[in-house]
Amino acid sequence: MGYKKEIYTDALKMKLDAVKTQKRDYEARLNSLRENSKEFRELEISLNKAGSALTVAAFSGDNARLEELKVVCEQLNAQKDAVLARAGIVKPSVCCSKCDDSGFANGKLCDCVNEIAKKLVFNKLSKSMPLDDCRFDNFDLNLYSDKPNKNGAVPRKRVGAILELCKQFVENFSADSRSLLLTGNTGLGKTHLSLAIVSELSARGYDVVYGSAQNLFSAAEKEHFSFSGETDAQDALLNCDLLVIDDLGTEFYSSFVASLFYNIINSRILNKKPTIINTNLNFDSLEERYNPRITSRFIGNYEMREFIGEDIRLIKNRL
Repeated sequence: MGYKKEIYTDALKMKLDAVKTQKRDYEARLNSLRENSKEFRELEISLNKAGSALTVAAFSGDNARLEELKVVCEQLNAQKDAVLARAGIVKPSVCCSKCDDSGFANGKLCDCVNEIAKKLVFNKLSKSMPLDDCRFDNFDLNLYSDKPNKNGAVPRKRVGAILELCKQFVENFSADSRSLLLTGNTGLGKTHLSLAIVSELSARGYDVVYGSAQNLFSAAEKEHFSFSGETDAQDALLNCDLLVIDDLGTEFYSSFVASLFYNIINSRILNKKPTIINTNLNFDSLEERYNPRITSRFIGNYEMREFIGEDIRLIKNRL
């Protein structure tokens, strides 16, 4: 991956700041314990004295005294650890064994910094996610009619089944999860359920990218024609654990977008990377707008579901 230099700089700073914060918090808690615990202060004084005596014994060649002092130090350290444990103070541990939390391994940025850089790019692309407003528990099926439409389909029943499909998608999420193509008119809940999935999976630590087709494709196109060699956006679209493309069909369509879109769909299928696509277009309209080579990839690789009913936003305004 070839991210921008600023991304790597920010990632390294975040890594080192996190290490400093952890150490600073640990020292602050130690100082507080020293002020409030006579037992801890005395243990530290005894350890310092034993350590000095240990050094003298080592240089003098007094092996018997050296072994005796080693036992004393072990006992004092055990007592000190017990006091720290009672106070709930844990010594900062090395999060990355490759770089010992320095950010560099073998003269190069460590993988741990690259992971932070990757998340920064994902978050930048997904900055428009209104996750707090879109959850499974506030998706109201009662807003959908329980009366059959002209085709005999019941909106509440249809959307209820899609809701269960989305919950199962989260519950069983893996690289083998089938992708979702959610179609239907505007205002029927496609984005809400997609963002509920994003919220759940992001909380579980998965790398998720969400955005409108216009924003995601524009970011990749701008990057491509800058001739900088940087591939932040395209790498994120291809490699995130879950990609959610909202409002497909509203983007400015060009030969580059057609090529990019096919590459995203095809590559993610081949690499077992699930995708969710939301669109107001039905399948026939998708086939007409996009190359059949693209829409053919949906068949057999995507769970395709159509939302039906009346615009929920209009219903809410009437209540």
